Amino acid sequence: MANLEIEVRAEGSGFGAEIGAVDLAAEVPEEAFQAIRAAMIRHKVLVFRDQHLDDDSHLAFAQRFGPLEGHINRATRHDALPKIQIFGNVDQSGNPTGVHPERGTLVWHSDKSYVATPSMFTVLRSPSVARQGGNTLFADMERAYADLDEDRAQALGNLRVVHDWKRSREKSNERPATAEEIAAAPPVEHPLVRTHPETGAKALYLGNHASHIAGMDRAEGEALIAELERHGTQAKYIYCHRWRDNDVLMWDNRCTVHCVTTYDAAKERRIVHRAVVQGDRPF
Repeated sequence: MANLEIEVRAEGSGFGAEIGAVDLAAEVPEEAFQAIRAAMIRHKVLVFRDQHLDDDSHLAFAQRFGPLEGHINRATRHDALPKIQIFGNVDQSGNPTGVHPERGTLVWHSDKSYVATPSMFTVLRSPSVARQGGNTLFADMERAYADLDEDRAQALGNLRVVHDWKRSREKSNERPATAEEIAAAPPVEHPLVRTHPETGAKALYLGNHASHIAGMDRAEGEALIAELERHGTQAKYIYCHRWRDNDVLMWDNRCTVHCVTTYDAAKERRIVHRAVVQGDRPF
């Protein structure tokens, strides 16, 4: 790619931006790549339209941001490229099954918050796009935190949340976690208010993987998590990504939560391929 300048077209709120004048299937020059990374930190969600990636080029682009991690759910791993994860609602003949894979994606979550070092960036592409529904919603948890009353914000900063893969599966009515999965991802505590390691900004750190508040009555803690999630996912904090063919979408899990909107899984084909960049321990 001869042009080292990328185009950044930000949403009105600054949360989310569309990136143009770049071909992710080619080797992106270092200067352009660094501009993409800077835009990622600033806007939290990036959209690249009209990209033509295969799994190899998808993997190559994602791993420039850092080491990639696999997923605890082995059934969704790409056979040849295990760092690529595939979610789809089609059978071997390519027909819709009527079942959305991983119902936990339909509720708000931050990727892999149930491990000690949760995901940093997620890079997603959709080889098959639902024509109605199947959008991806993002909520800006930094803005949500910043809008809290100062005294309450300070009090929340002292709390820690238990994130749990097993409990997350139960909450989303998914198949139960296996013994192997539970052993690989036991419950872990994270701060309720997370500090972004690159900007210093604080954000609510919640989502479906959040089970309860450490040291608090279980029901009271669950109610607090639900209340804060309702606050953080108000319309004013949300960016809605409406998928087009050949989109690539990426986001910063350290300061956002996301979910997929419903669609007719019996009529619409929807397939997404995902690569996830390893993160660090929240503080």
